[in-house]
Amino acid sequence: MSQIKKKTTLQDVADAAGVSIATVSRAINNKDSVKEGTYDKIIQTMYALGYDTPVRHESHLILILLPDIDNPFYSEVIRGISSAAGRQGYQEIIVRTGAHPLTLTFIEEMIGKTHADGVITLDPIPSADTIAQVELHTPLIQCAEYNENSSASYVSIDDVAASRAVVNYIVSKGKRRIALINGPLKYKYARKRQVGFIEGMEAAGLTPQQNMIVQVPEFSYDAAVSIATQLLSMPERPDAIFAASDVFAIAAIKAAKRLGIAIPKDLGVIGFDNTNISVMSEPALTTVKQPQYQLGFLACEMLIEQMHNATLAPRQMMLDAEIIIRESL
Repeated sequence: MSQIKKKTTLQDVADAAGVSIATVSRAINNKDSVKEGTYDKIIQTMYALGYDTPVRHESHLILILLPDIDNPFYSEVIRGISSAAGRQGYQEIIVRTGAHPLTLTFIEEMIGKTHADGVITLDPIPSADTIAQVELHTPLIQCAEYNENSSASYVSIDDVAASRAVVNYIVSKGKRRIALINGPLKYKYARKRQVGFIEGMEAAGLTPQQNMIVQVPEFSYDAAVSIATQLLSMPERPDAIFAASDVFAIAAIKAAKRLGIAIPKDLGVIGFDNTNISVMSEPALTTVKQPQYQLGFLACEMLIEQMHNATLAPRQMMLDAEIIIRESL
């Protein structure tokens, strides 16, 4: 019986050429980042071993991994990415990940199909090892969401500090029974905002009530209306709602109006993101302003720098967020 031939890996090439796997990766992604003699040796080794894709040709395409298209938060982030990409002669391709888990196989399949030179992911990659494996051959930047166990580059905000500030502001308005309508906990933003919420409550001498902390299972306005309605129908209903997104906050305002609850007199509502819908709401929504455009722009700038210089050390960048005071609280 004939044996199945084992596929040649980057590690095989590195071992045969007598160099590190990082050097092989740099040779594939950026010829000028290694010495000419080393580059020639690596390429010859690749051909000798029958490695599938010995040389990467620049496509000037950037792959954006996007969780969904329903969340208005992403529109300004994408605009920032597009602006930075266009300035340097790149175009972006958006892949909606949806229900697809970001496994190594899925990400590499998308890179292969699009021939992208680099990746910006707004969807969390659960495995730090997956990130490391992707970075062996393709530069990657995490935007907004990031894996806390990975040293890979990202640009985001401090959700914990922002959420503590939100609770402090709510308490300053005389509210005490504060509820949190949060997103799915698979997202870093949801986990961090919940931590900040609890820390803020405890700092104010308030005990967070478990039945006042709820997760919307998916990003859905209708689901958020239902959850807000349940919260506001409790015998001891909240007098303030901190929503982890503007969409959830608008849903809470809708539910309150249906139940005849006056805002902000009987119920204060604050959102997160400062998307366009926050000023379309009635009353206008108090919210946390995230620098969405800057998040996208800087993520793309960092990616292109990394694509042009594979020896750059990873960078983690945190941008500031601020509370925008309007009429709902």
